[in-house]
Amino acid sequence: MIESRGAWWVDCEGRAFGPLDSRREAADYALKLAETHRDPTRRSDVWVPDQNGKLRLEWSGQEPARVA
Repeated sequence: MIESRGAWWVDCEGRAFGPLDSRREAADYALKLAETHRDPTRRSDVWVPDQNGKLRLEWSGQEPARVA
């Protein structure tokens, strides 16, 4: 997630989603994207910047599916 010109944007696999009004709204949208569009062969994580810009792990998905 990034803040640009007073709006928040979610970066998902190089594609930007937004603008969103607040950090919390962007974090919730990122969680929704991660849960509904995840690739079962890769781990999904959502990192959210705090008030100081430091990234914090907000959510981590299930371990990737094993391929036989």
